[in-house]
Amino acid sequence: MTITSGTSTPRTAISAGSDPKLLDHQAGSSEACSSHGVSVSANTPSDTNDFQTSEMRLQAEEGDRVTPFLCFLIAASALAGFLYGYDTGVVGVALPLVKGDLGKVLSSAEQEIATAGTTIGAIFGSFVIGVTSDRIGRKWSMLISDFFFTVGSIIIASSYSLGQLIVGRIIVGVGVGGAAVIAPLYITELAPTASRGRCVGVIAFFIPFGQVVADAVGAGCQTVHNGWRILFSLGVVPSMLQLMVMHWLPESPRILILRGHPEKAREVLQVVYGKDATADKIDLKLQLAKQSVDASMKLEKELSFLHRTKTLWTNGQYRRSIMVVSLIQMFGQLTGFNALLYYAGQLFGLLGLSNPALGGLIPAACNAFFLFCGMLSVDRVGRRGLMVALIPILLAGLVWNIVAFYYLCKPTNGLLDTSHTYDHQLISIVIGGIVLFVAGYGATYSHIIWQQSEFLALEIRAAGSAIATTANWIANLVVAVAYLTQLETLTPAGTYGLYLGFSVVGYIFVLLCYPETKGLSIDETHALFASGFGVRKSVEMRKDKSELAKAFRNANADEAKAAMRTLEDKHAGRQQQFFIENVAADASQGNESRPRRGSRFGHIQDSSAAPQKSQ
Repeated sequence: MTITSGTSTPRTAISAGSDPKLLDHQAGSSEACSSHGVSVSANTPSDTNDFQTSEMRLQAEEGDRVTPFLCFLIAASALAGFLYGYDTGVVGVALPLVKGDLGKVLSSAEQEIATAGTTIGAIFGSFVIGVTSDRIGRKWSMLISDFFFTVGSIIIASSYSLGQLIVGRIIVGVGVGGAAVIAPLYITELAPTASRGRCVGVIAFFIPFGQVVADAVGAGCQTVHNGWRILFSLGVVPSMLQLMVMHWLPESPRILILRGHPEKAREVLQVVYGKDATADKIDLKLQLAKQSVDASMKLEKELSFLHRTKTLWTNGQYRRSIMVVSLIQMFGQLTGFNALLYYAGQLFGLLGLSNPALGGLIPAACNAFFLFCGMLSVDRVGRRGLMVALIPILLAGLVWNIVAFYYLCKPTNGLLDTSHTYDHQLISIVIGGIVLFVAGYGATYSHIIWQQSEFLALEIRAAGSAIATTANWIANLVVAVAYLTQLETLTPAGTYGLYLGFSVVGYIFVLLCYPETKGLSIDETHALFASGFGVRKSVEMRKDKSELAKAFRNANADEAKAAMRTLEDKHAGRQQQFFIENVAADASQGNESRPRRGSRFGHIQDSSAAPQKSQ
């Protein structure tokens, strides 16, 4: 069924990327621009309601399913999540076993430095590998990450000094940081829209799964000679396994298109979506991917690297999307969950448990379980829906911990003392608070923060993902380095009070600035930030798309045409306001007399210098 728009309003010189199709607009928006002496050409941010591609997108997404080959790609990519999880889990149970094997017993400060080594490396790895992944490809970026993780694990396991251990941890961190950026990005670009949240969620699930494995193996190595060396060396296994299966992983179709290999991209799409996807459907997917890639290629060709970097922050749409994914990553760390994992062995040892590593299984296993529950419902309830509904559980858990630790530590002046035997009932209450806190964290932040790539336009997807993941690791570093010190200075109750304050601020940010992306393709979601943070716009877009999809499903041409015309009218009004507020504002700053490169619209020229024909 092919349905075309019934409107014939004048067209302004506006295109999405290098797509020759132009959007319909009311004459007012054209006049608003021309009155300021500007015309808008290619590289204008495309509104999600680009109705020339609405029907194509709906037909391309219809009937998409998760194929066996896509499951293989997800599982292979999820090994990167396992690496991340295993490393964050193993350090908490392995370091207490080091004892004097490095020539001396490690102090709390030295354990914090060794723990932070991976985070320092991850800050570097996530930014450098993430930013360069457009050039070297997603597949090779994962391979480089595996190489660093393998080498680092070998160095740690063979360490005989604190310095060697820290160097190994930094090298491992480079691999962990790179994998944390690339794996979610890779699956985001391949997964069907309807199940994208669950597909990316699998990678997130493997993070706590790796933590559970680390704690379980650590519990069994408590009395084994050189048990800490065994624990660190086992990290080589998943990285080597991912290196082995890398041969069968295809490159992302969008990267292949960027490199000028559309036929190879088509082959990948056909293999990923299986035999059920017809040739016409694959062609539609390829055409939509090409349209998205065109804008990225044009931006790279027209602007220098320095100018492109500047555009990330001067372009309002780019800046807002990067801000949202970066702050959500930071707030996820500032809940204090990863600090709890890093020092689970020490914390549960202070609480008097005979096998501290076994106690560390409590938060790791709870996180895995509740993350799995959240992952299964994320495409139905939505990312924002889960965050709004379930973060209060996390807040309640933190309040519980504050009260429980206050009464638990009363006999020891508010501090945890290894020489004191605490009341077992109060210890059970503390563990209950930890479980409640982890339940809220696992169902929300634990997997939703890794949906970051879907918020970002293709031309900034790699760089934006790198920035967001780097923000995650910086916050991780601050929390990890300070955790044991905070327990000694702020007391446990005060430490969790600090995390509660951060978490409340994070929840307010979610309510005000975190839009829903459920049901929107990755070529649509970035437009949520065109003129704000998109919380209300998301509701409109998803409602419009649902109405249009319903009309197409009913195969009622008249109803579909009417829906298209109604949505076009809404679109024209939004575009007119957008251009009046933004294009005219830019032109009125006295810059209309010279070419504009790197403006918020990519390329705006003086109409007299480069006249555009109205179409």
